[in-house]
Amino acid sequence: MGLAQTQQVLAQLYTNSQLRQRFFANPQSVGAELGLTELQIQELAAISSQQVNMFANSLKWKRLGEVRELLPRTAKVLGKKFNDLFWRYAETYIPQGIKKHRLDAIAFANFIQTQKIEPVWIADLVRYEKTWLLAYDSPRCLRVCWFFYPVDKLGTTEKISRQLTLAIWWRLNERSRLHHTLRWW
Repeated sequence: MGLAQTQQVLAQLYTNSQLRQRFFANPQSVGAELGLTELQIQELAAISSQQVNMFANSLKWKRLGEVRELLPRTAKVLGKKFNDLFWRYAETYIPQGIKKHRLDAIAFANFIQTQKIEPVWIADLVRYEKTWLLAYDSPRCLRVCWFFYPVDKLGTTEKISRQLTLAIWWRLNERSRLHHTLRWW
């Protein structure tokens, strides 16, 4: 196994807590599953599991910070629950590519939408922020979404009651800015 493959195994150990636990509990067996040589297994097993866990946690905290910046209103409304949900989500998805923070935030928003969270309007807020992220990356777009609650007021101190809301995002070409409007009924 070459350097690139060893780096891939290390990346898996840093990002997959179940694999990390299995490896440090039984390096020979898990190392063989991963296609490591005896020498590579010994070298990786010699690394302190505590160090690997600390580094892995620092990567998750960094991801959490990036996602928090991309979903600011959702993070504010959910408070500590945002972190709890993120830790659960982070075990299921590892972002890839050049826009990985944005993709991570979109995937996390999808994850949140699968959870039963109170108050019910949080689902609209998450979908609203996710649609912003999707629209922002499009060179040309027209996105239209209906919401059950006034998304511009969600997360404020105002009393929230159902109000059908239409949000529209559009960009005519790559060079124009992203436009957005809301309408209520």
